[in-house]
Amino acid sequence: MGTDAVGEHSEDQAIPGEDAFASDAVSDLIATKYAAPVTVPDLLARSDLVSHLSDRHGRFALISAPAGWGKSSLVTAWYETIAADQSFAFLSLESADDDSPLFWSYVLAALRTVRAEFMDGADAMLRSAGVDPMRGVIPRLINELSMSDNPIVLVLDDYHTITKQAIHDSVLFLIDHLPPCLSVVITTRWDPPFPLSRLRASGGMTELRAADLALTVDEAAQLLSNRFGLALPDDAVEELHRRAEGWPAGLQLAGISMQSEPDPESFVRRFSGEDRNVADYLTGEVLTRLPDSRRDFLLRTSVLDRLSSDLCDEVAGVSDSHDTLEALERTNLFLIPLDNRRIWYRYHHLMRDWLRHELGRTEPGAAAELRITASRWHAERGRLEAAVTYAIAGGDPKLAADWIDRYVTHWPQVNWPLLGSWFKQLPDDVIELHPIAITARVWLGMVTGDLAGAARWIESAEAGIDSVPADLRPTSEIMAELFRVAVAFFDGEMEWAREGARVIADELGRPDSAMVRPLRPAMHAGAIGLVALNSFWTLGARDSIPVLQEAVTTRAEASIPDDGFASLLALAHSEVGEWDAAEEAAAVAFTVARHFDGYAWPDLMPAHYALGRTLVARAERQSGIEEINKGLEMARQFGWPIFTAYGCLVLADALDDYVEKRALVREARELIDAAADPGRLPELIAAMERKLAIRRPAKASPGSVYVEPLTDRELETLRLLQTDLSQREIADRLYISHNTIKGYTKSIYRKLGVSSRASAIEIGRELDLI
Repeated sequence: MGTDAVGEHSEDQAIPGEDAFASDAVSDLIATKYAAPVTVPDLLARSDLVSHLSDRHGRFALISAPAGWGKSSLVTAWYETIAADQSFAFLSLESADDDSPLFWSYVLAALRTVRAEFMDGADAMLRSAGVDPMRGVIPRLINELSMSDNPIVLVLDDYHTITKQAIHDSVLFLIDHLPPCLSVVITTRWDPPFPLSRLRASGGMTELRAADLALTVDEAAQLLSNRFGLALPDDAVEELHRRAEGWPAGLQLAGISMQSEPDPESFVRRFSGEDRNVADYLTGEVLTRLPDSRRDFLLRTSVLDRLSSDLCDEVAGVSDSHDTLEALERTNLFLIPLDNRRIWYRYHHLMRDWLRHELGRTEPGAAAELRITASRWHAERGRLEAAVTYAIAGGDPKLAADWIDRYVTHWPQVNWPLLGSWFKQLPDDVIELHPIAITARVWLGMVTGDLAGAARWIESAEAGIDSVPADLRPTSEIMAELFRVAVAFFDGEMEWAREGARVIADELGRPDSAMVRPLRPAMHAGAIGLVALNSFWTLGARDSIPVLQEAVTTRAEASIPDDGFASLLALAHSEVGEWDAAEEAAAVAFTVARHFDGYAWPDLMPAHYALGRTLVARAERQSGIEEINKGLEMARQFGWPIFTAYGCLVLADALDDYVEKRALVREARELIDAAADPGRLPELIAAMERKLAIRRPAKASPGSVYVEPLTDRELETLRLLQTDLSQREIADRLYISHNTIKGYTKSIYRKLGVSSRASAIEIGRELDLI
């Protein structure tokens, strides 16, 4: 069915003589235009929407959506469902029907399919020159139907083909004065010029729009199966549905294309608006019907992910984008509003893909220039995330890195997963020219476990200090030093990291600190956080709790991301047996971390350890072990030796199996042996080794345990027993008497279940005691 240019409604009124040609037209109506729709064997039932229409409160229904959204098919499905209980009069409209006498002649013809003798003599009136249907035909139609008890649904299909205001006025008059037996249903690609707000307020109108007509995933699967015999896996159907956004025509066109595809699932992954069938449909149903100015607007603004009138003015080089966007929305041209104020919009995904393809075909190279224009527009307004994204898409990595430098100075608001995706798309040599951006690259390296990569980027930042603008140079220097301290901490150089963090914290705490103000609170909190971390690993859990609590509170008050300090606080509470406090702090850590997706994993390791330890203490051993394993898996994935070693000890303490416990303690010792300064971890490992010494299964009775640990002096003696020293020489080395060393040796033999020096050495090595 033909349509005029989208959105170009005529305001013409009927005037005497205007419809004089109608005398011939009304006498030769096309019967198929008002015949009942033909039943389609595999028509989707759309039962929810059919029920919505059947249960409607008013007697006027407006079904308004772009081409291909199944408007006519829905009315057909409704007709097939209730035809036995209610009469339907159908009229399928075309642009040729945009004439008042002809339009109403067709309406009468449709109604006569229900009541054969309806309005005798009206045809002659409509054939009269200069007739005005509003003066005689429509009042009589309303009056005659008012005397009928037989319910009738009058369907005006493709009403968007009507542009004459006189017809709109007469149809609205009918809707405002509907006789009790009559309901009117209009299907259209865009809203008619009716006072829809008034009709809504009256409660007499039912509306269905594209969002309502979108197919569900189940309906998409049914369509593909019934119509095309395609039995796709559930995930393929879901992906196709996501790409088509439920657009029925898009899904059907995909089904047609897949008929000739040897690998339908691969096709689903490639499906877009560039698909030949989709492109042909949109070209025929949309593009060719638009005036050139509207077509150019669509093509040039297709590069935008979100559209506003000001942005479109800039990108499209026009000044009337506000009116154009309103017209596009009014005409249902695949434009989706993103807010109730109608400020921001987006195109339907397939429409956007197709427009971008057309832009690339008709104006090669234009897309990149338009995206750079959009990037600069967003940057001027402080919308740096969009500015960076458009700069990358426009092929200007240097501009993107310039915006990233500005973006990173607002550290607390940084979207780290998004920033990480930007860095993956930018060449290293471009990032190296932007030392402020480098500091963010360093941070990402640390939180993703790439400590070696983080160290390399710190070197790049330090090497490029001289190229930083003078006002940002102190900021860049301080940030590079702070992150070098952080990398040193995670590498196990705790003494150096502790001193460095304290110096930086003092510098940033001064009112006259040289760091730029937007970054200062975040970097100051970061330095304090490193001091708190060192307190946990060097001073001990109990002494670190106040420092960690201060770090958590300070960051929350400053609206700075927690960065794992609540998690570490939970671990400290759990180590000293404060189970309620540990559970509460872990809950806070999990809640905060959910905002940062995968980048929160390093922050969650201690919380999993703490919660697991708490569950084990409360006799929920299996659940506790599962939690500890979650944290340990994260630690191993990120390659942080200190957290991995600590997790091994926590898990070993929770397990019963001796062999598993011994393997975990061995792993912990091997990890810290490579660390320059592992803090108090050697003491924790030694304590676990002593616990293992009393749990070694007896050879004759696997599973039995000993009940007394080796003392520190006995451990020293055992280590010396593996040397060539005699007992007397060992006594001299330890500055004790020969009799005392004999007593230690006898005690060691008893505890280890052996009777000789060689056996004691063998068992000591098995237990990783020597």
